[in-house]
Amino acid sequence: MRKWLLAVLGAVVTAAIAGAAVYMLSFRPAPPSAGQVAPPQKATVKRTDLSTSVTLNGSLGHGTATTFTGRKSGTVTWLPAVGAVVDRGQRLYAVDAKPVALFLGDTPLYRTVDATAKSGPDVAEINTNLRALGFRSAPTGSTFTAGTADALRQWQRRNGLDETGALAVGDVAMLPAAARVDSLKAQPGAQATADLMGLTSTTKLVTATADPAQVDVALLTVGQTVTLSLPNSKQAPGTISAVTSSGGQDQAGSTGGVGGRSNGPTVTIAIGDQAVVSDVDSGSVAVSVITGSHKGVLAVPVGALVVVQGGGYAVQVVSGTGSKLVGVQTGMFADGLVEVSGPDLAAGLEVVTVS
Repeated sequence: MRKWLLAVLGAVVTAAIAGAAVYMLSFRPAPPSAGQVAPPQKATVKRTDLSTSVTLNGSLGHGTATTFTGRKSGTVTWLPAVGAVVDRGQRLYAVDAKPVALFLGDTPLYRTVDATAKSGPDVAEINTNLRALGFRSAPTGSTFTAGTADALRQWQRRNGLDETGALAVGDVAMLPAAARVDSLKAQPGAQATADLMGLTSTTKLVTATADPAQVDVALLTVGQTVTLSLPNSKQAPGTISAVTSSGGQDQAGSTGGVGGRSNGPTVTIAIGDQAVVSDVDSGSVAVSVITGSHKGVLAVPVGALVVVQGGGYAVQVVSGTGSKLVGVQTGMFADGLVEVSGPDLAAGLEVVTVS
């Protein structure tokens, strides 16, 4: 009985092993056939333009504010609101309940301008402003005339001022351009010959700090075009208008007022089309600066380069049903492509690539 049981168990085990072997052989993956081998990827040698760029972190705003200091003695009785824009002929602030208007020019009033004043750039600017405001009796040129005095009296009458036909220091504020009020540094009741407000440009611009470890700052030049990625998800061209070193000197050698000092220069970028930022006042901006450009060069994908034993590179050029290695010299790398050159290269050739 015991021998019979052992014989039966042995038969069962043998059958199970045989069945498992058949199962494994039945489901063993078949080796890939020749037709299933993936063909090599190919790319075409093409003639194109390549460029490299670097992205600077910038910010949108109106630039660094400049402090405006009052020059007319008395008590401040009115100041504009933060964000207000003041243009030629408009009231910038008031002293003893009388407006101090903005005139546009580069030479501030440094003397009383009346019939006794000698010709000068300050007189020329007063004549220019009066004519721009519609008082045509003011002459052209830098001489104070009876026409200047007449135009001043008309302007003073219109603005509720004493009709003296002359201007004293502080009677008008002379600035190079219209200004935006960025901040107030005084309140009504303060002495008027003090810091009154911070003023900025009326146009929006971008400022960015260039890290010398990231970009060759010598490549950042006034007039250079850049691409701006703005806070409102729009892209727009910009133009570098100033490059100010960490020491405060711009490329023209004058003291810069662009703000934000660091080990690298501060780059100010003008936005030509202000409409693209009409719906946003501030925020981060990515500034793309082209740092190099090669025009009309031969290029292939970087994955087509083959490292040659002993140094150098080659590409595997497809020829009929075969291929051959062709030595190349490499140039600029950009956007997944590499510039290549060599006597056996031409646009239109096919090369093997891994990507």
